[in-house]
Amino acid sequence: MELKELLIKLADADGVSGLDGALDIAEKELSPLGKISRDNMGGLAAEIKGKKDYTILLDAHIDEIGMMVTAIDDGFIRVAKCGGVDVRTLISQEVIIHGKENVFGVFCSIPPHLKKDSNEIPDIDEMAIDTGLSKDEAEKIISIGDRISFRQKAVSLIGDRVTGKSLDNRAGCAAVIEAAKLLCADGEAPCNIIVSLSAQEELGLRGARTATFNHFPNEAIVVDVSFGAFQGIPSQKTGKLSKGPMICISPITDRYMTNCLIDICEDQNMPYQREVCGSSTGTNADIISVTKSGVRTALVSIPLLNMHTAAETISMSDVEGTAKLIADYVRKAVK
Repeated sequence: MELKELLIKLADADGVSGLDGALDIAEKELSPLGKISRDNMGGLAAEIKGKKDYTILLDAHIDEIGMMVTAIDDGFIRVAKCGGVDVRTLISQEVIIHGKENVFGVFCSIPPHLKKDSNEIPDIDEMAIDTGLSKDEAEKIISIGDRISFRQKAVSLIGDRVTGKSLDNRAGCAAVIEAAKLLCADGEAPCNIIVSLSAQEELGLRGARTATFNHFPNEAIVVDVSFGAFQGIPSQKTGKLSKGPMICISPITDRYMTNCLIDICEDQNMPYQREVCGSSTGTNADIISVTKSGVRTALVSIPLLNMHTAAETISMSDVEGTAKLIADYVRKAVK
């Protein structure tokens, strides 16, 4: 499957913590490369045997933000956040309630004419989803605790940009899957590769901790998304779309690995950007690096606009560049 097609299929799939749609797609892509397993947290790993007895873990979290049903009130569904949902974007948003069957709904919106303050944003506890069903009808197919995802299909924009509901972090998943394919293109990877599509990152970096404990690699590369440049955001906190992957420089990331990634980009004239995190990174790198006795870890991020909304946007060239950079790093690291 071509990289863009894979990314769009992953982005469209269900993946709020507890749903397996995205995992099923990833498993089909990775199963020809190695042994597939799923862990108790809801993550997936592909163990790829290589020429050298040295193991590098490639991590990208596969879960997405969403919601859960908390109450059914006369056909209106009350919800709680499952991850860092931006409540500002929910009003009038279309969603899918994953009950006994999928139920489409829309978040209710009070007309501005009837609000004292039209700029007021309600708490999520005050919001409700309209399904068009009566309470009795809704309770037959919807249960407390059912997951809710955004009803948004990924689409191509002008140029090489793609927008969708869960590019955080299906873009990273697509990149590490593509990197694994590149490393296996000649028949055998240069070393053992673990592709870890970890669960529950949006709930506190949970899945990466157990996945890394289970496989305990010699080193790890984490791929996530980071803030794309936009008006009103300080430039030092963002990366520009289509300008290459963002290589993180942080006290918690391994200096040798980071420098090696930068050297590869400069030697090959590959576009890249430096991202400085003065302490923790807010990604799975924070957890992976301190698992067991510690794992040497690097972080590469894909710039993304509109984070934690249903209209997240990335550049395909950044995803492709990330995959190539990781593959080139692995080849260089095991020589």
